[in-house]
Amino acid sequence: MKLVQYATAAMVLATLSACGTDGSSSTLEPCDAESTFAQVQEQIFDAQGCTVSACHGEAANAGLDLRAESAYANLINVEATSGDYARVFPGEQDLSLLYQKVAAKTEGFQLSALPNPISGGAMPTGNGALSEGDLGLLRAWIRGGAPETGIVAGSEQYASCELAGDLAPNKIQPLPAPANDEGVQFYSGGWPVSAEGEGEVCFVTYYDYSEQIPAEFTVPCGEAQGGPEQDCFVYDELLLAQDPQSHHSIIEFYVPPRVCVGGENDGDGCDSDESICGDGAVCALNPDHLDPMNEVWKNWQCLGGDLAGTPCTPGGDECGDRGQCATEPQTTIACINYRNAPQELGTIAGFFGQASVRQNLATAQESSFREAYPPDVFAMVPVKGFVVWDSHAFNLTKSATTIEQWMNLTFAPAGERLYPRTQIFDADDIFGMGRIEAFSSGEACASFQIPQYGRLMTLSTHTHRFGKDFRVWYPPNEVCDASSNPTAPNTDPCTRPDREADYVSFDYADPLYQRFAGDEILSFDSPDKEDRTFIYCSVWDNGERNPSEVRRESIKPDAETCEFVDQFAPLANQAGLGLFTCGCVPEDRSCFGGPNQGMLCNGEDSVCGNGGVCDACPVGGGVTTEEEMFILLGSYYVETP
Repeated sequence: MKLVQYATAAMVLATLSACGTDGSSSTLEPCDAESTFAQVQEQIFDAQGCTVSACHGEAANAGLDLRAESAYANLINVEATSGDYARVFPGEQDLSLLYQKVAAKTEGFQLSALPNPISGGAMPTGNGALSEGDLGLLRAWIRGGAPETGIVAGSEQYASCELAGDLAPNKIQPLPAPANDEGVQFYSGGWPVSAEGEGEVCFVTYYDYSEQIPAEFTVPCGEAQGGPEQDCFVYDELLLAQDPQSHHSIIEFYVPPRVCVGGENDGDGCDSDESICGDGAVCALNPDHLDPMNEVWKNWQCLGGDLAGTPCTPGGDECGDRGQCATEPQTTIACINYRNAPQELGTIAGFFGQASVRQNLATAQESSFREAYPPDVFAMVPVKGFVVWDSHAFNLTKSATTIEQWMNLTFAPAGERLYPRTQIFDADDIFGMGRIEAFSSGEACASFQIPQYGRLMTLSTHTHRFGKDFRVWYPPNEVCDASSNPTAPNTDPCTRPDREADYVSFDYADPLYQRFAGDEILSFDSPDKEDRTFIYCSVWDNGERNPSEVRRESIKPDAETCEFVDQFAPLANQAGLGLFTCGCVPEDRSCFGGPNQGMLCNGEDSVCGNGGVCDACPVGGGVTTEEEMFILLGSYYVETP
């Protein structure tokens, strides 16, 4: 499938540019190794002398045996003896002690200077160091989920020999659950992704930890979590692991709307105003929607595991190992019109992160995501309820696979619960790039205003594959683009500040995450809006610098999501959203290749001349990786005096 061929090439190019490899081709001898991990073993552990008897061989220094028969079990999700790391954390090299140790030697940084300091010296000992190619191989393997078997996409570029074989749908190792007195784990089950396919689905799981969570971590819920009549637990650290084929994962919990219970207005919405309910009635969370067995929740079935597709009881464990009872996954965007849950869960407001019945837990773009809150900062979740999973993935391989996710929440100790954590999901200008013609580029800017006394904890960004240069400028900045209505005309557009950006990210598949801790946390105490306004801009390149990267009709995704978009786009565009569908209609196509490249051709290859085809498309806002988005992500808390 051409989409998969292109996506694989794009991943390789992104990795090469990120790690400094020149990408030049050469004739190499075939590898003896049949998997990326086996090549890591031979090219790094064995070749660097790590497995000699006195090191991490028979002597097993620091309890680590890196000989071939022991290395994998000794590395994956094994707690390290220094810092808050695993020896190898599948999906994230920055959480992997092994990678940090060897990268420090190659790149020349101090382990003690890391935000999460590491004791001891860099590796390997002595005068040796991993080459940039060795380090790239290790990084590609870890980011690909650190599988024991199969070829990880992109890893072959760093092998010292020709690493051949079909790409494997890399499955990440399950994330170990915390102890019952330390935290809880939410598990999604595995939703299917076809070979060389792409999709975005929505589904819901139910949990009840009310008997498991120690009383010391249980508090009355806040209004956003359902109100003080409900019990919540508090946490101060989140760790997510998901299969590397994931493009994004947005995980939320559902809070039913308030309705009158009893009285003459029973069932009517009341929005906390009990007076409208009449005598003898109360305004409460809709009790029907709190019940997973109520008819508003439909099609509970095992997701993943040996019993996949069979009916199940929500909250039960009958689905077995690697299975979870969930509502049937449905192809949709941001859970819009999801049919197996109450109607309000599927509101279009969820597309912009503004659905009041869905409260964010995590927004992740990579196979792992970790956020540890500063002292006194916390978040809360109901002790029982519904988790909403909005998952988008693409499978570059020739084998069908599934996408699984595990999320650990660590309880917040008493005395560390002063300031609630707030998510940044600024999608007000999600399609602000407008229309970018084939073989051209465009730039758009927007703003985000943090509240007074805000404290910035994390910052990141989100585009799709045409996004090449995302920059953010910290305050002060002029106030602009103040409307929060994504469909309203922009009467006060933002412009790029004339100074060096404070955040720069070039790779949509591996966006920069800025994390601030301790004295590095940014404070915004000023009452002046200019002192609290962030400006962010991105450039989208639709084949201007590299014509081979232009958006093309012939490689549009073969995805069920495209069918949903075709149905949804007319309504969305009537509201002014400007949503592009997959591919482009003939009258929008231009020549790709040939003497008339870039000329409008209305679907006729003959217009393009020898070697050209009528295939190039404009790019604009949409939902697959062949359309675009423009989102600022992060988190903060407000420390009111």
